[in-house]
Amino acid sequence: MKGFQGILVYVLAAAVAVLYVLHFNSKAGKPGTANNSVSKDPNDTARHIRVAYVDLDSIQKYYEFFKLKNNEMEADKQRIDNQIQSDLNKLEKDRVAFLKRGQSITQQEAEAFQQEYQTRYQQIGQRQQTLQSQHLDRQAKAIDDIQKRINEYLKIFNTNRKYDFIFSTQEGNPTLYYKDTAFNITSDVIKGLNEEYKKTKKQ
Repeated sequence: MKGFQGILVYVLAAAVAVLYVLHFNSKAGKPGTANNSVSKDPNDTARHIRVAYVDLDSIQKYYEFFKLKNNEMEADKQRIDNQIQSDLNKLEKDRVAFLKRGQSITQQEAEAFQQEYQTRYQQIGQRQQTLQSQHLDRQAKAIDDIQKRINEYLKIFNTNRKYDFIFSTQEGNPTLYYKDTAFNITSDVIKGLNEEYKKTKKQ
């Protein structure tokens, strides 16, 4: 999804599928709509395992806290790009102004300017690397915050639901290669996530 790719502009998009398989309840859950019958042990004693999944693309689209962090990272990236471009524009302006002197430029002045130009260009490159590194740190923290909130809410969500496993799925990067929409709990999860986020905004 575009928004998520915006957050991960300097890292692989695949690295941001931050939801992994969660195991909330090691005990057997009560039978429900999301049940599968499997063998509990070699003696073929049956138990029911309750499973569900959340769609990450929908969370990225509708989870308000995710959209907030995504916008912050987009603005942060734009700020860095603008700053570096401004430095490059000034360097180019100085170069053009120097060359306008034409025949009056001595060889010594030309050599000195060339050295200064290369030094400033290298400094801009180093500044860009530093700013991008800081951006990556802020980006990693944003991703951690998102993942933490989702994981914490799913524990709350599952207190009454009693799912044994909650998987994640995403277009082009599926954890589940087959999914029955009857097991899709994404809407309920997004609703709960946004309600929890609204509570934190009021604090």
